[in-house]
Amino acid sequence: MIGFLLVGLLAAIYLIINLVLPHIGLNPQIATYLIQPLLWGTVIAAVKFMPGYRPLGKSSKKSVFIQFALGMAAIQIFLYIIGGLFSGFGKSPSSFTALGISENIFYVGMMLIGMELSRAWLVTQFGKKNTFLTILFATLLFTLISIPLGQLTGFQLRITSSNQVISSWLPLLAENLAASLLVLMAGAEASLAFRGLLAAFWWLCPILPNLDWAMKGLIGTIIPVIGIVAINNYYAQYAAQGKSRKKTRNASIPAGWIITTIIGIAIVWFAVGVFPVKPFLVPSGSMVPVIDPGDVVLIAPVKTAAIKVGEIIEYRNVKENINIVHRVIAITGDAPNIFFITKGDANNAPDPDPVSTQAILGREIFVIPKIGWVSVAVKKLLSG
Repeated sequence: MIGFLLVGLLAAIYLIINLVLPHIGLNPQIATYLIQPLLWGTVIAAVKFMPGYRPLGKSSKKSVFIQFALGMAAIQIFLYIIGGLFSGFGKSPSSFTALGISENIFYVGMMLIGMELSRAWLVTQFGKKNTFLTILFATLLFTLISIPLGQLTGFQLRITSSNQVISSWLPLLAENLAASLLVLMAGAEASLAFRGLLAAFWWLCPILPNLDWAMKGLIGTIIPVIGIVAINNYYAQYAAQGKSRKKTRNASIPAGWIITTIIGIAIVWFAVGVFPVKPFLVPSGSMVPVIDPGDVVLIAPVKTAAIKVGEIIEYRNVKENINIVHRVIAITGDAPNIFFITKGDANNAPDPDPVSTQAILGREIFVIPKIGWVSVAVKKLLSG
């Protein structure tokens, strides 16, 4: 019951920050650097009154896990700097006045402490019985609440969004996976050491590397993954030496973390269309009843010569700057000037413009019902 209340508190703070504060007319500086830290302060206070927790790792090994955490962050920062030697450096957007530095420390510090204390409580309370599921849940939860709601609701599942996902979301997922493992082993101090050092680099360093999206994503993902494997190998070695049969069994969990990482990375790469088959989230009811709003259509590449009347295709509408999934009702013209006449099944008339072969993105191969309905509902709520 307490765990549900804590998750509910985190969700409430996320919604207040993303939906309430931007619309009540507060000064943005006050909303960001005063109200948000105070909201995270409520999480810190709430966790302090909850029953205590004990990390999985021995207390005598706590300092070792903290060293692991600091080492991961230091290597990641070092590689960012090395990358900057090739791509160049630029001035940080953060303020470096005495007031600006104080505001940033207060803002980031309260957020990280609130997140890691609540993560530590959730993971260590439930992770000893259901380790894999708890780590997976904590990783996804704290990844989601770290992404602004506008980015989530405005995100479209197509390859043009891959820069944002690979450079920002995927490293954030890996960072939260590593942090969830660290709190299980050594409590919030270890995850704070890892995330705090990374945050200090990005917020308090006046000169930052101008990394391209691919380099930033690679470094931000691979170092936490390597760290996860190293931490589990270390834990497995000393746990196997103990007399506790329970801990010996827990020493076999590294494969679980690796599987979690691979699944998480694969889902994100699939979502941005890196694989040949890519998803398309249907936002409207133009294809009802075959495809409902919130359904996800799997789109596969197709040669335009193989497209037949009656098939459902995805194409790019350049005028409206959107992708559309509609049915082909006629094919006109001769090669190479072939055009496809499309129409939504629920629409009264065909689409106004014929679709050229260059605009075709793929053909529908499967529909997954309803898995995107939350995103569609939130978009409608935000649009009034």
